Amino acid sequence: MKEQILQLEPHDDFNSARDKIGWAQAARVLLVWPDKGRVLSRRLDLVLLQRHAGRLGAQLALITGDPAVREQARALGLPVFDSLDTSRQRRWRGRLARPLPGQTSARPRLDRGRLRPPRSRWQVRLPGWAAWITRGLVFALGAAGALALAVALGPAAQVTVIPASHPVSLTLALAADPTVSEIAEAVIPARVAQVEVEASGQTATSGSAEVPSTAAVGTVIFTSLDGTVTTVPAGTGVRTTSGTAVRFRTTRAVTLEARVGATAAAEVSAADLGPIGNVAAGQINAIDGPLGLQVAVTNPAPAAGGGLSLRAAVTAADRERLRQELLRRLETDALSAIVTQLQPGEFLAANQIALADTVAETFDLAEGEQADVLRLTLRLAFTGLVVGEPDAERAAQAALVAAVPAGEALEAGSARFERFSATTLDDAGRAHFTLQASGVAVPIIAPSSVRELVAGLPVPQAQLRLASALPLSGQPVVTVSPPWWARLPYLPFRIGVVVVGAER
Repeated sequence: MKEQILQLEPHDDFNSARDKIGWAQAARVLLVWPDKGRVLSRRLDLVLLQRHAGRLGAQLALITGDPAVREQARALGLPVFDSLDTSRQRRWRGRLARPLPGQTSARPRLDRGRLRPPRSRWQVRLPGWAAWITRGLVFALGAAGALALAVALGPAAQVTVIPASHPVSLTLALAADPTVSEIAEAVIPARVAQVEVEASGQTATSGSAEVPSTAAVGTVIFTSLDGTVTTVPAGTGVRTTSGTAVRFRTTRAVTLEARVGATAAAEVSAADLGPIGNVAAGQINAIDGPLGLQVAVTNPAPAAGGGLSLRAAVTAADRERLRQELLRRLETDALSAIVTQLQPGEFLAANQIALADTVAETFDLAEGEQADVLRLTLRLAFTGLVVGEPDAERAAQAALVAAVPAGEALEAGSARFERFSATTLDDAGRAHFTLQASGVAVPIIAPSSVRELVAGLPVPQAQLRLASALPLSGQPVVTVSPPWWARLPYLPFRIGVVVVGAER
């Protein structure tokens, strides 16, 4: 026999337990008490639950370890067990609940071989007129369903029309502006691409300059001041004391005798090259170091021979020429770098770039310095205006659609675009170019109007009416299902319409 096991929770009361029993779909119902907490401990609760189960035609049994509940259950004749296994091993012995007032019996009665619970006192039999209305509603719903089925399985048709077409074209002047982010009429967005490039180069110097080339030479006389033997070593420094000091060095060592006024001559050479060492007689009169306290010095004759010679030197023109050479080379490199970075569908406006910044410029020599070769390392930043072909085509597409006559539409997939090669840049940094747009325009034919024209007509008559009433490029195609059906459906929604080509 089928049974239903219902688990009680610690928070359950009589109402919730009764609802659970009402959900049961079995002839035997087992109520299982929770391990913790006390529920349904009143005798009245068990009496009411037993009667409720009886009204439903079910026998109630309990699984609980609560002594009070077990005692009350036995008093009421309710089967009570320790566990689920025990309930299945033992027979359920107990008595059915007593009938409520007004109820003849709590036992289910047999009706034509079927078990049916007794009718509750709350059940109401519908009057005759209500029964007739109910039967009428059921019949109407059935008829509506049958009609819907007939419509679904009835004839259907497919009509395909090809509108007559003609070409449309226009020439659109566009501006690409890096300061805008959306397409607005004839202005489309653009982006500024930037690269940094570096190169080194050298050039021969073209200037010349007189540079000191030979040192002046002469003879000086050393005179003893203290009367001791004094040696003046080679390389001893002597100088002038008037004006700019000019220094000389002795080329050999000399020794003065041990008497005051003893003299010795020594050759000297100017420390610096050039005419600066050409000094007059008597100008060399000082000795460097402590030796000047023991010995005096003078040049009885002028020092001469200091001269100049011409050598290659850096000029401003050399620096500018080398810079321009590197600038042209870097401009070519930057143009190639920007073109390489272009995404599919992009182009460089006017194929031109502009110098944005001199990042680094290092010459190895200043203007006027003597050298045969001048070297330069140059790093520059260049920018270019990049335009996207898709944005230009979207702007042209919108203009082309707007140019289509009223009552017509642009045929799907017919738009073609051609950009003229000439692109110019204005002083505001915008690129200007022209785009040729062309396509095919077709009349707009509403499927609803097609359905209204052909609904219920024979196929040849429907084709003739469509050809005469609509601007078509050929004979419309009409197919009916099932094939042997000679007319199009009277219901418009059973007619499918295909209009070839137009995009709305």
